[in-house]
Amino acid sequence: MKLNLKVFSALSPFVKRLIFVAVVFGIFAGLNPSFANYASILSVVQGIAFVGIASIFLVLLITSGEFDISIGATAALSALTSAILVTHQGFSMLSAFLISLGAGILVGLINGLVVIYGKVPSFIATIAMLFMCKSLATFVSEGKGIADFPDLHEGFKDSTLGKYFSIIIFIILIFVGEFILNKTNFGKVIAAIGSNPEAARTAGINTNRVKLLLFMATGCGAALAGYLSLLHFSSAWFTLGSGWELLAIAGMVIGGTSLFGGKGTVTGLFLGMLLMQVVASGMVASHIDPWWQTVITGVIVLVSLSVDMKRKKVKFDAK
Repeated sequence: MKLNLKVFSALSPFVKRLIFVAVVFGIFAGLNPSFANYASILSVVQGIAFVGIASIFLVLLITSGEFDISIGATAALSALTSAILVTHQGFSMLSAFLISLGAGILVGLINGLVVIYGKVPSFIATIAMLFMCKSLATFVSEGKGIADFPDLHEGFKDSTLGKYFSIIIFIILIFVGEFILNKTNFGKVIAAIGSNPEAARTAGINTNRVKLLLFMATGCGAALAGYLSLLHFSSAWFTLGSGWELLAIAGMVIGGTSLFGGKGTVTGLFLGMLLMQVVASGMVASHIDPWWQTVITGVIVLVSLSVDMKRKKVKFDAK
């Protein structure tokens, strides 16, 4: 037993989290064997693809020591803007896509300017942006959904590529995000800013420019997630993105990203969000009242934040 514990403790954090996700999945599969079929597994991964895409960019921002609560609302505004431009204004899908990305970048730019030069805490500033984007999304759609969005290409949605398109983009971005954080100088700069902004400035790093770029990238990522959701479902609603912030926070903290900055992991985010989705889907498959999903999510977030606080305190005391 001691040997097994030593072997387990020697494993990388990624492998440990992967084993834990597999155990939780196995428990729900035992309660309902149909949960382990291919369709259920695909549904679990698809369930985190859109919020995951937005959250990958958010990991980079949080690693720098800032926050963005408005990713879900930005995704909704982006998706609805694209849908209205194509279905009501006759814009091409490419033009609508570029405009929606531009809208997301603009939201990120405003967030960054308010936080960096307005000296408003990012948590507060982006909460305000969340309400503004939600209100704008409701206004432009007149509180109604935009349906019958055209296919990217004829038959694309029902093709193999169309079915897995958002998942493929998600997986590609996971590798790209992890590469940026761990294998590039820019990733080291991001971590340095999040760990000690003053030391980073002393080292000659333009922290304001980097943070502004990350805010804009986060807005762009949220807009991309919204547009991909629009392609997948061929419809958009102002309620799109509701709760994404909670899932992103839970996934990041469970995955090992520190909400205090300085440490981020995109692969950890993936496993953290995967765990949350397995729990949510597993509860439904096991005929457990779905309203408990929110309670369980809240408990997991609370425990994860407590662990992150303790880890931060230990690190601070060590200094």
